[in-house]
Amino acid sequence: MSHCPSCGRYIGPHQACPYCGTRLSGRVPLQAIKIAAILLATIGFAALWFAATRVKVPLVSIGQASATMNMAYVRLQGHCTRAASYDPESEYLSFWIEDDTGEICVSVYRAETQQIIEEERVPALGDLVEVAGTLRVREDFLSLTLNVPEQLKITRAEPVDRAIGTIGPDDRYLRVRVHGQVRSIYEPYQGLTLITVRDGTGSIPVAVSEDLLALSGTSPTLSKGQAVEVVAAVSLYRDMPQLAPASAGDIVSLGETVPIAVERQIGQLGASDVGQLAVVRGTVTGFDPFSAGVKLAVDDTTGTMTVLLWQSIYEELHNAPEAGTKIWVQGEISKYQGQLELIPELAEDVQVLAFADSTPNPKSPSSLTGHSASTETLQPTETPVPIIARTPTPTPTGRPAPGATSTTTPTPSSMETPTPTVEPRAIAAITADRIGGEVTVEGTTVDTVSFSTGFKFTLDDGTGRIVLLMWHDVYDDCWDAPEINLGAKVLATGEVSQYEGELQIQPGFGGDVKAVESAPPLVAQREIGSISNEEEGQRVTIKGEVVRVEGLSSAVKVFVGDETGEIVIFIWRNVLDRVVNNTGLGTPGSRVRIAGIVEVYRGNLEVVPTLPNDVEVLEIP
Repeated sequence: MSHCPSCGRYIGPHQACPYCGTRLSGRVPLQAIKIAAILLATIGFAALWFAATRVKVPLVSIGQASATMNMAYVRLQGHCTRAASYDPESEYLSFWIEDDTGEICVSVYRAETQQIIEEERVPALGDLVEVAGTLRVREDFLSLTLNVPEQLKITRAEPVDRAIGTIGPDDRYLRVRVHGQVRSIYEPYQGLTLITVRDGTGSIPVAVSEDLLALSGTSPTLSKGQAVEVVAAVSLYRDMPQLAPASAGDIVSLGETVPIAVERQIGQLGASDVGQLAVVRGTVTGFDPFSAGVKLAVDDTTGTMTVLLWQSIYEELHNAPEAGTKIWVQGEISKYQGQLELIPELAEDVQVLAFADSTPNPKSPSSLTGHSASTETLQPTETPVPIIARTPTPTPTGRPAPGATSTTTPTPSSMETPTPTVEPRAIAAITADRIGGEVTVEGTTVDTVSFSTGFKFTLDDGTGRIVLLMWHDVYDDCWDAPEINLGAKVLATGEVSQYEGELQIQPGFGGDVKAVESAPPLVAQREIGSISNEEEGQRVTIKGEVVRVEGLSSAVKVFVGDETGEIVIFIWRNVLDRVVNNTGLGTPGSRVRIAGIVEVYRGNLEVVPTLPNDVEVLEIP
């Protein structure tokens, strides 16, 4: 009622008519309305706050995310499937989680990132993660942005104690604890370090990334031969298990020794032990240096066996053994020419327990000085370094076109290069997941190729084919190189690599390659006049006299003739420099026998030898 019932005038909100004084009944006071409005607003805000803080964000599966949910605030749950990526400069953190329906990237920025790092709540591989944030749906990418650090919860499983040899692909994401020795520290590319840890059952790489070190704020200091405990989740790289720790602190140095092999008496070792690790202790009774290292004869009163120290191992020894020295050696048992050998993997696997009397210089078998007491015990040492500081020596991967000039001429050596001693692997079983690992193969040479920095041999063992890549220094160091050509049966050990999709084996030195069976005689000799353009790409052998020579910057053209005609022999410099008596190729009238591939260059026939032993100087006038 807005008008006075007595005088009829408009009175508005007044309780009594200002004109006639009549009091109005049944009207709600305006103040009460104001108070009620404030109370209702307060209650409504409290209800909203309660709902916002007590009611959970709806949990959805990753596979349910669609364009209609873009910018929705949702909650996801899944296991972390990729290690966290972190950029210290932009303070950007990301990780991936996966459930049964899909996978999504979770992004965190700046202040939220720092809070998560400080509270040590960065998800690691295998962790169960529950996270809420803003969903961003794009046509080709799905992500979630974490806005509130408290909305990230991780559950990390307790580690299970495991022997390294029992870890397999089925253990993916399982969190394990292993104890072992550091056997190698390798950086396959900048930003990732692989630490190989071995126990008595096997070995496994531990992957430590720059992101992990940045998130941990520290870098473990490790050295080869050091005993460590590693707590990490099992991950797979090309179906091969490796360990991914949650932080650098999960790699802990141990004070005690972790044995990786059992000490055995030499007399107890037999052919059935080949391929296994063993420890022997005895006295050096023989010292035999050869082109690729040193052979020690070690006797422990139950028997004598050869300890093979490759040159790289011998040069790292702090105290080198000589005849009369008592040593402790750990290595793999192998067999060469019917005799057992023990081959240490690291310099740390060879320990001098006591020097012989009047031993002069620890680095020379004939000049050890300052070690006259036969009971003196010495240990090789290595200064531990942060793993991030370890950088491998670059390995050449390219294959330039033939043409580089080389001045190396192989010199026959009276020392025999030992045969690689690991059991051969079927070539068909070597796949891309073996890249970076070492294998031994045995096969017949079915193709040869020369390039500016080395030679390639295609080996076939009946199950498949693979390229044996020998750089010039390896080829020059190989005593059996003159016997390796088409048809030769070759035993080779080396690192598996890949170039333009082609798997290759790269030996580290000449002793890794042995001719089990020499190449058969060259193909039937042909008259030069019988060779035609239709035979391009085929292999032929010719015999004749040098007519003249034309020198090029990267090759030479040797014109060879017989009674039926004349042909150009095109020899790359890297091949020429390794031909025995190559001066005869520059002397007209010299008699030569040459095998090579028929090529046609600008309409002219040429024969191109691929290996130095394809060229034989028979007689020099």
